[in-house]
Amino acid sequence: MTTGEKAALTLQRAFELASRPDTVLTPERVQGYLKTGEWSLDTYWDLAAAQAASRPDVPVIVDQDGATMTWGALKAQSEAFAAALLDLGYRPGDCLGIQLPNWSEFCVAVLGAVRAGVLPTLIHPPYRSFEMEYILGLTQARGVVVPREYRGTDHVALARQVRTALPHLRDIIAVRGAGELAFRELVETHRGDAVAAPDPVSTDLFVLMFTSGTTSRPKGVMHVHANLLNACRKYVEAFELGPTDRWLVVTPFTHLTAFGIPLLTGALAAGSSLVLLEAWDAAKALELVERYQVTHLVGAPPMLLDIARSPDLDARDLSSLRFLMYAGAPCPVEILRRLQARLGCALAAFYGWTEGLAHTFTTPTDPLEVTSVTVGRTGPGWEWRVVGDGGRTAAPGERGEFWGRGPNFSPGYYRQPQFIAERFQPDGWFMSGDIMVRNPGDTFTYVARTDDMINRGGQKLDPREVEELLYQHPKVAHVAVVAMPAPRAGQQGCAFVVPHGGASLTLTEIRDFLAEKGLARYKWPKRLELVDALPHTPTGKIMRYALRERLAGGLSSAARTAGGA
Repeated sequence: MTTGEKAALTLQRAFELASRPDTVLTPERVQGYLKTGEWSLDTYWDLAAAQAASRPDVPVIVDQDGATMTWGALKAQSEAFAAALLDLGYRPGDCLGIQLPNWSEFCVAVLGAVRAGVLPTLIHPPYRSFEMEYILGLTQARGVVVPREYRGTDHVALARQVRTALPHLRDIIAVRGAGELAFRELVETHRGDAVAAPDPVSTDLFVLMFTSGTTSRPKGVMHVHANLLNACRKYVEAFELGPTDRWLVVTPFTHLTAFGIPLLTGALAAGSSLVLLEAWDAAKALELVERYQVTHLVGAPPMLLDIARSPDLDARDLSSLRFLMYAGAPCPVEILRRLQARLGCALAAFYGWTEGLAHTFTTPTDPLEVTSVTVGRTGPGWEWRVVGDGGRTAAPGERGEFWGRGPNFSPGYYRQPQFIAERFQPDGWFMSGDIMVRNPGDTFTYVARTDDMINRGGQKLDPREVEELLYQHPKVAHVAVVAMPAPRAGQQGCAFVVPHGGASLTLTEIRDFLAEKGLARYKWPKRLELVDALPHTPTGKIMRYALRERLAGGLSSAARTAGGA
C-alpha cells in the first residue's frame, strides 16, 4: 500500500468511525487531526514491526520468572496468534476478551488480535462472572483469553460459567495450561503462517478498555491507534525516553496506566524493555529493580507508600532508578520527599482517565515543590478548562470541574451512546468530574472527585488536606477521609485508618494531632474507624464510594470503631 493509499484509507475509516452513534467525533474534527499530523498514519503494529526488523534479538519483555522475549519473537508470536484467530473464523471487527495478568502472553494476544483486525477487549483479572457477562455480552465477543489458573482461581471454569449465559461466546483460550484451546499450541501450530488480513490503519479501533463502573455500569472506552499514539509521543518527548530505558510494570496491563505508559509509550513508542511483576509486592518490586537495573517505575500512590516504608529500601541497590512516577490519585507529600531523599531519582505525576490517558503531567525539570502538590500541565496541543458554577471559567486559584479536549481522547463508548452526553459536551469537551485549581504557570492541583468533597453546612471540605496531615502521624499507615451523614451539618468527615502494626489509636489522638498541626477545628474528622485494610481497585485507587456505602449501611465486622471525643 502506498502512502497515498494508506492516507486515503485512514481518512475513510475515520469518517466511518465519526458516523457511529456511540462516538463524540465529527468528520471535521478527525479531518483536522489528520491534516495537522496530530493523528499520524502509523499504528502500534507498525512500531512493533519496525523494532523487530531493526533489533530482532534485543529483549523487550522479561517475565517475573526471568523468561525473556525478544522483539523478533514478539512479532513472530503475534503474527502466529493472528493467523490462528483467522483460522478459527474471526473476522475484522470481532471482539476478543483478554483477561490476563502481567505476562508476556498478554502483549502477544493484544498485538496478534490487532494484526488480525480483531478488537482486544481488556478485562481486569479480579473480575468474575457478573462483570465478565456484562463486558463480553455488550461486545458480543466470540472468544476470551484467560489464564488456566491464576492466584487460586480456575479461569477456564469461570469462562465456561460465563459462556452458559452468552451463546455468542465460543472460544475459551487458556494461557499457561491446558484448556479447550491452548494459547501456546495455537501459536506453535501457526508459527510462520501468512496472516490473511490487511495491516491495520491508525483510525481503526485498537482496543476496548472498561472504566471501573463506580457510579454506573462500566463504560467501554474505545481507542484508535491515532489518539493513544498522539499521547504516547508527547510523553516520549517530555521524558526523553528511549531504547536504553527499562520499565518495571507493577499495575495491571488491563488498566490504561500500565498499558498506556510502560507498554505503549515505553516499549512500542520508545523501544524500551519491560520487566513484569504479576501482582503488587513491594519487596519483590525492589528485588526486580535491583536485579534488572530498572530505570522507570510507574505505580499508584499506595504502592509508593509501600516502597517508602519497605524494610528492603535501604538493603537494595536502587541506583539505576531514574524516574519514579505515579498516577491514579495524589500521593502524600511526605512520602514523595522521603522517596526522593532516599533514591535520588526524579519524580513525576500523571493525571488522566481511561478516556484520555494522562492529560496532565509534571516533567523532569519540575522541582519537588511542583511535583508534590500539582499534577503538572497539559500536553502540547491539548486543551483544558476549569469550569465553575454556572458553566463559567473559574479564575486562577478557584475550584472548578476540570474539562479536557484534544487528539489524545477516546472517540467514545462502545455500543453505549447513552453515556456520551453524560461525560462529553457536543463540542468534544470531556467532563472529568474532578475538582481542580489552576495555579500560576498553568499547572493544576487536584482537589477531589466531585462526590468525594465533604459538604459541611455549605462549606466544601477537601479530604486530601486532612489525609496529608494524618500521613505524618507515626501510627497511621494508610488513611482515607470520606463524608458521612450528619443531622445538622449535612455531612461530616469520617477517617478510615489502617494503623501501623495494629497500633491502638483514638479519635482524641487524631484530633489532638490535627490541632497541633494548626488545622481548623471544623475540618477535623467527627469519627474514626480503624480497619485492617482500605478497599482498592485493581490499579491501587482507594474505593471511597465503598467506604461511604459502608457508613450508610452500617460498618462491617472488619472495622473497629475507635473511642475518643
